Amino acid sequence: MSVAPPEPSIADLIRQLVEDGNHLVRTEIRLAKSEVRDNVAAAAKGAVGIGIGVVLLLGALLTLLGAAVAFLAPIVGTGWAAVIVGVAALVVGGGLVLTGLNSLKGSSLVPNRTIKSVKRNAKAIAGSVG
Repeated sequence: MSVAPPEPSIADLIRQLVEDGNHLVRTEIRLAKSEVRDNVAAAAKGAVGIGIGVVLLLGALLTLLGAAVAFLAPIVGTGWAAVIVGVAALVVGGGLVLTGLNSLKGSSLVPNRTIKSVKRNAKAIAGSVG
């Protein structure tokens, strides 16, 4: 005849619940840190891309603007050539900067996976308690 193991006491169950809760919180914190780190790294890549793009854009624009003004000057006059070329450069450069800024949206830094996981865990805990 085998002897059944003793039932855990209330104190043992509470201690186990606290340990499990602590483990869950530590795991969620590690997940949040990892997700935020990944999101910040992606944002940093976007910022570096913007910086390099702006520098290259400036150099290219200076060269091309001078050439375009020189090309258009005999046709529409120097003043109008400069205005036409300047507006075109503004539109293209602005579009590139806006594209880069969109990759740096603040919402991309939110640890969405961790938030979903915490909500899921809270529902599971509430369901097991209720």
